[in-house]
Amino acid sequence: MQTLSQVLFWVGLLSIPLSWLMWFFGPQIEMKRHVLGKITDPALKAALQEAHAERWGIFVGLWPVTLLLLSFILGKRV
Repeated sequence: MQTLSQVLFWVGLLSIPLSWLMWFFGPQIEMKRHVLGKITDPALKAALQEAHAERWGIFVGLWPVTLLLLSFILGKRV
């Protein structure tokens, strides 16, 4: 349990810069559905890419809190 707690702690800390990277490179990342490639209006495409990057950043940004909290809970139980 102690090892799992430490792993969760370090993964939680590493996911903070990952969140920043996902926010920064998010407009270029498009998984499964390639919807943005079909849009021809440049203004609409730019707005959707920015929103997509923000959603990726928020999604990955939730990981540190969750992982650090799990690490704390597991550390208390040991």
